[in-house]
Amino acid sequence: MCEARRTRVTNGAAVTAASPRRRARQRPDDTDHFTAFYNKAQENNYNVVVQIFQYLGMRELAQCARVCRLWRTLAATPALWRHVRMKNSHVSDWAGLCAALKRHGTKRLDLRKMLLPQNDTVFWEQFAQHISVVDTLERIEMCRCPARAVEAVCRGLPGLRSLAALAIRDAVLDPAPLAALPLLHELRLKSMAGLSLSQDLRHLAALTQLTHLSLTSIKELGWCACDVIGSLPALESLELGECTFRAGFASVLARLARLRRLRLERGSAAAADVLRALARLPLLTRLELVNIDVKPGFDDALAECRNVQRLLIIPTYVSQSATTNRQVLSGVLRLRESLTHLMWGVTIELLRVTELFIDQCEQAGEPKRRDVGECIPVLKPVPGCRLPDAAVAGPPQVEILPLPTLQRLLSQQLPTTKLKLLRIPFHATWRQSLADFQ
Repeated sequence: MCEARRTRVTNGAAVTAASPRRRARQRPDDTDHFTAFYNKAQENNYNVVVQIFQYLGMRELAQCARVCRLWRTLAATPALWRHVRMKNSHVSDWAGLCAALKRHGTKRLDLRKMLLPQNDTVFWEQFAQHISVVDTLERIEMCRCPARAVEAVCRGLPGLRSLAALAIRDAVLDPAPLAALPLLHELRLKSMAGLSLSQDLRHLAALTQLTHLSLTSIKELGWCACDVIGSLPALESLELGECTFRAGFASVLARLARLRRLRLERGSAAAADVLRALARLPLLTRLELVNIDVKPGFDDALAECRNVQRLLIIPTYVSQSATTNRQVLSGVLRLRESLTHLMWGVTIELLRVTELFIDQCEQAGEPKRRDVGECIPVLKPVPGCRLPDAAVAGPPQVEILPLPTLQRLLSQQLPTTKLKLLRIPFHATWRQSLADFQ
């Protein structure tokens, strides 16, 4: 009986049932699927590996190039070297890197946020010595660097079209090498703690193709850049800081017929004659006034700028803040037909001073105000429609206007304008830009 259980009949023959065997583990597949996939992608004119490599930094790309010959070939694809970003990367051999950049035909080099050695004197000396090798460069963006590095770029790369150095750490810069960049379209220079020039900016006159100029931290800029700016007729975008200019600055601006965007920081450049000169520039649609002293007559001159569609204004609020706010409010309300975007910056310091002022008024025996939030002072009469129920008690000649009330007033008077009231500390005012307001 037991024997019968262990057998089965197949085609009339008795066969002993085999005992169950353990399934063997599959052997790993050593087939190179990647090469087949790569060849198929090439046939379809699509290289997925190169598409992935473009998201890698230079350090990771160099590591991938050491994997195998195929990856080394892929890592040398010209598209990966056209725009080189050095973020979170460290350079130990500038001679080797510059040779590689030239070999691959790099057009744009971005050094921002790269890793710098603690003692970088030799580092920047090697940079200045070898950067001229990369004569294919058209754009370069510098990281925190000494002035001599910027000067070396000007001397060694005459084919540059764009130069940006927004963290120059030295106190003095020689602008003479800028004349060696006749093809330059964009120039942006900024210092970390104020920059002085060893000579004036007359060398900028050689940059006849310049369309964007940004000089926002150069000391006494108004006394060395007034005339030369008028000799750059191709300018479309202009950013200037330390804007205490001579009386002839208005006539200089009037010569920039192609100007589309203007940003003025720190100073009294918003004088009535300057604004009236801007009103005669038909292509000017963007105006940014940051930390600018507002003088009497500002509102009438601003009202003439009917060509301006986007306006950013942050007054200094050093003194007579109530008069300043009235001038600004009166000026912008008269641009209701043309203004599409308005950013008005109010400093935290002004809000705190206004709060203390209100508290002092209450201690002097005046009626206690309702809790209506942060307020600004505006000289009476307040331009536009007054909202008496939202006003706060103040001196007879000053209206204390809550920010929500100001927002509502602007919305009623400028129904087609996009509005943005900014509450910002004074030290952060320079970071504000119309580019952040769409």
